[in-house]
Amino acid sequence: MSKLYYCLDCKRVFQKEEQCEYCSSNAIKEIRKDSPVNILGTKIKGRVLKIEPDAVRLLLTNEFNERYIKDYKAEELKKVL
Repeated sequence: MSKLYYCLDCKRVFQKEEQCEYCSSNAIKEIRKDSPVNILGTKIKGRVLKIEPDAVRLLLTNEFNERYIKDYKAEELKKVL
């Protein structure tokens, strides 16, 4: 199973464990199942269902409170605290 990490400084999600790919910070933490995330460039928020090597499966809810599942790349996500 693949692991994803997020930076505690810039909140971006990435796959490498050493340091943040975006701000080079060493303050990183692992993302777990059911963690809230935001899709960059949108107001869409979701929860992590499954982490795969090339994608992350999210459970999303739209404005009508309907739930659906969609895959995104890790680079498109940002951790919601």
